[in-house]
Amino acid sequence: VIAPLLRDGGGPVKPRTWFGYLPLWSEFVPLQPFTGKVDWPGVAGNVGAGLVIGMREALGGIVSASLVFSTAYEPELSRMFPFGIGMMWYSTSMGALWYALFGRLQYCYGTAQDVIGILQAVVLSAAADELASQGQSHKIPATAVAIIGLSAVLTGVCSIAMGKLGVGKLALLFPSPVTSGFLGAIGFVILRSSLQTASGVKFDYFYPVDVAAFCGPSSLAQVGLQVATVAFLRVGPRALDRLFPASAAVEKLGGVVCQLLPLLAFHVAAFAAGISMERLTQEGWVYPREGAGPSVLAHWTAFSVADVDVPCLLGSLPQMPALVLMAVLCTTTGALTVSDRFPRGPDGDPAPMEVLDFDRELTTVGVSSVLLGLTAGTLTFHTFTSIQLRLDGGTHRIAVLAVALFVFGAFASGVPFGHYVPKWYLSGLFMNTAFHFLKVALLSYRSLPRVTFRGRAGVPGQYVITLSCVLTSVISSPARAIFVGMVLSIGLFLVQSSRTSPVIDVAKGSAVVSRTKRPVWEMRVLRQEGHRILLLYLQGHLFFGSARRLVAVLAAAMASESVQYCVLSFARVPMVDPSAARHLKSAQDKAALGGCRLICCRTNHAVFAALVAAEVISRPHEDLVQHLQGTRWISRPRADSRADSARGRRDSPEAAAKPRPRWSRENTHGLPLKAPDAASAEYSPLPEVAVQPRQRAGSDVGLLPEAAWDAPGPDAFAHETDALDYCDERVVHQYCYEAASSRML
Repeated sequence: VIAPLLRDGGGPVKPRTWFGYLPLWSEFVPLQPFTGKVDWPGVAGNVGAGLVIGMREALGGIVSASLVFSTAYEPELSRMFPFGIGMMWYSTSMGALWYALFGRLQYCYGTAQDVIGILQAVVLSAAADELASQGQSHKIPATAVAIIGLSAVLTGVCSIAMGKLGVGKLALLFPSPVTSGFLGAIGFVILRSSLQTASGVKFDYFYPVDVAAFCGPSSLAQVGLQVATVAFLRVGPRALDRLFPASAAVEKLGGVVCQLLPLLAFHVAAFAAGISMERLTQEGWVYPREGAGPSVLAHWTAFSVADVDVPCLLGSLPQMPALVLMAVLCTTTGALTVSDRFPRGPDGDPAPMEVLDFDRELTTVGVSSVLLGLTAGTLTFHTFTSIQLRLDGGTHRIAVLAVALFVFGAFASGVPFGHYVPKWYLSGLFMNTAFHFLKVALLSYRSLPRVTFRGRAGVPGQYVITLSCVLTSVISSPARAIFVGMVLSIGLFLVQSSRTSPVIDVAKGSAVVSRTKRPVWEMRVLRQEGHRILLLYLQGHLFFGSARRLVAVLAAAMASESVQYCVLSFARVPMVDPSAARHLKSAQDKAALGGCRLICCRTNHAVFAALVAAEVISRPHEDLVQHLQGTRWISRPRADSRADSARGRRDSPEAAAKPRPRWSRENTHGLPLKAPDAASAEYSPLPEVAVQPRQRAGSDVGLLPEAAWDAPGPDAFAHETDALDYCDERVVHQYCYEAASSRML
């Protein structure tokens, strides 16, 4: 509804497809504002920014491949690292190309990222261990590729389904403590895997299985170089910024230079010392050259489909939900972060102020993941590097195409990059990533509100959830860490909800008035006896956790014998579960024994159905039923207006006490007294209850038959003022007119 209002009037409109958008020429290349011709300097700036980011993505593909294939201790899986580099480059190039053609943000693109890579590594490691234990190690490579493809297809299908069902935005409701804890869990797994890769020794939990091998000279040398690389990566860019504070080139390329400098220094030192790559391979410092750097066609012919172990492939399905959930969450979070960083679209965007459709983003990325999964690739989604691309000048889709072209060139070149990248260097890169994830998790308490316990600073409950996720990953898996975090989040929510009072306000009948104009003697009685009416405003979801607190508040409110009517307003209550409705029924029965009536008002369809099922509401007023059925304001012909001519000023209590002919009150609006037909209702049929006919409140009280005051009246009204009208009439009749009649007698 709001998005069309935010469009720029008179501009071109982006055509849409079922899986995304179709691009416009103005989004592809910068155009001159008045002539509409191509702005070639702007094109050069976009291409340059895209090539720089493409170089970073190519290096990031090596890191992602190392996370997936180098963190496992199984040799057959580790030897797939060169193939994994090609897979990541192929997926990143195709993901960027797909989003450049069909995505909404003209400067954004999708890549294969580390968070999903480490989850895939956990699944692959379990599958590789199972196949190795069965003596079928030769099936590990093909099965690993099939598992990665299956994860991409499942993630894509789920993303498309969520996007089409319009529930993509629900992923943004994922508890942030669980997200932080999951990142911390991933960080711990990466840290452990990095030490395992650098030392060549398998780790159990967080200690090496073979301590003697870990303390060997070669192992300690590689771990030392790994730690030195991490220190240089974290200190080097800051040192360059201090040395060259005003240099734009240092700001853009400083991080890339610091990443490549340790690798360059190692090869220079190895060349100077006369150490060949063959010797480094024999000593376990680099990966073997065999199978490295597959060509374009070799990527799809390296492994055979016949070697896929189907039972092992199906056995990986129970571990897929956590991976799919995290991928969907990363997609929506990435799209939200990138779009929030730039509130307005760049030049060339036909609707620069349009609100981003997260459901369509899920669909676009989901189709890309399905296609990549079916073609020996892995899933991709929005990357935060898109922010840097736009900051560097990549404002149009030609910059994203430059990123895709650079990465695809590296994939198609056939250069065995994996053979020239030492293990300690890769371990240092993703140890740096692990420190980043752990830092986000362990320092997340800074963004949480401070709590105190008995005058001392305490630990927020949300931070406990984050730490629990990290600790769970130490002794178990990241998937179980997510489960533990969700359980703790739900428990914390229930505890906090049960501590929150469901009653937002309480008012006495002497302090609030209905919409009926009354004579002075009735107002005087209501001021004196209005405390017999209580109006309670409820809030929030009433469930088993908050029901007991609500019952306790009701018991305290109706403890006084003078309270005869307790009106509950459900205007701010979206839902009442069966447990809470049962507690309300018990409170209603106890109140009736003490002479107090419980009256409900302002209920929605769900609340009304729950209260009717629990028999809290058994005689709703006709106005409430018509309001819920959507027929309250339908005009109908008036039956008779003689009741209007019979209206007059209400007599005083003494005059009302005199004998007079009695007559029954007519319907004020001339509407039929039966409930409207459910078949003609706009909403779903309501539960079958006895509908109380509409009566005109606030007039001709003394003209009602005496039996009418003894009959049970409605127990649910459409509005608080209707309930107050009803209760005020009862109080006025009892303490004004009946009292006057008693004095007359």
